[in-house]
Amino acid sequence: MSESEYIKRSQQGDADAFGQLVTLYENKILNYCYRMLGNRADAEDATQEVFVKLYRFIDSFTGQSVFSTWLYKIASNVCLDLLRKNKRHTDTVSLHQQNAEGEEFLLNIEDKGLTPYESAQVSEAQRALFLALEQLGEEQRQVVVLRDVEGLSYEEIAQITGTAPGTVKSRINRARQALKKLLEKDRELFSLS
Repeated sequence: MSESEYIKRSQQGDADAFGQLVTLYENKILNYCYRMLGNRADAEDATQEVFVKLYRFIDSFTGQSVFSTWLYKIASNVCLDLLRKNKRHTDTVSLHQQNAEGEEFLLNIEDKGLTPYESAQVSEAQRALFLALEQLGEEQRQVVVLRDVEGLSYEEIAQITGTAPGTVKSRINRARQALKKLLEKDRELFSLS
């Protein structure tokens, strides 16, 4: 069955079809929420909220945009609401996570047989990148994550953010410039050969 058929059947109340939509998108949405929120527990809560909203509002999906774009819009709104809520309670949003062994990790980078030194350098680069992302404003973090992590097009990001593609491009450019400036002191971490 195709995605469009799952959507149509979900709109008709088919719980199994809705479950298939969740299965298709849960990892992508969880990863996006984690990149936006930086906390696994918050990302899981946000992901759950995204799919609850999807269930409640799937009838309003008309097909005028790509389904994944529409779903990322929901996820963006949920994450931004949570960031705003957390901002009222704290001055910073942590983008760090620990695994079951208590080791800190930040970003999944494929291991290509790195030496221990290179591996340590990659870990430090990840840490520096997430600390820099943490310092960006919500709008800049959102567009950078959608473009550079999730790989969405400018048009898709424009639909998600409700802005023009030109605005998206300029926000991404400003965010990348801000990241470059924030990472300047750590530039040696990003020169693996």
